[in-house]
Amino acid sequence: MKIDLTKIPPEGKKINFKLPVEWWKADSGDDRIVGLEQSLSTSMRIYPAGKKMVVEGLISTRLLLRCDRCLEYYGWDLSAEFRISVSLYPFQGEGEVELHEDDLNLDFTDGNLLDLDQVIREQLMLQVPLKTLCTPECRGLCSQCGHNLNISTCSCSSTDQQVLFSNQ
Repeated sequence: MKIDLTKIPPEGKKINFKLPVEWWKADSGDDRIVGLEQSLSTSMRIYPAGKKMVVEGLISTRLLLRCDRCLEYYGWDLSAEFRISVSLYPFQGEGEVELHEDDLNLDFTDGNLLDLDQVIREQLMLQVPLKTLCTPECRGLCSQCGHNLNISTCSCSSTDQQVLFSNQ
């Protein structure tokens, strides 16, 4: 969904909508977010603030993630608030520019349209932990045979058996 930021009234605009589970498309087979287990609900408010537009909202869904240790899929509930600022003017910097704390949540648009799907996608990726584990006690995979050690022990000798991804 694209919003024309020049049409946002001074008092702002509220937007509520749901996205179906089919909405999420993984970029590659290596994505940590495999998909959505339930529809994604979002509530946003967009309002002008000086030369910027502020987008703040709440997203909630149940994500389907891949465990970094055992590579199994598991569900993870997400409910997160976010706030970003969007500049209607293209970036004018040259070379390296020192960022200030306020710049870390600043996005730029191409023209006057803001792609809310892209905003939601970015917010989902930012909310997922760097290390995704199905459980904190996940035992991972055997480095010899690749057996999932959460299910049972494998037939490899215990001295040969090392967990793949154990440092993660």
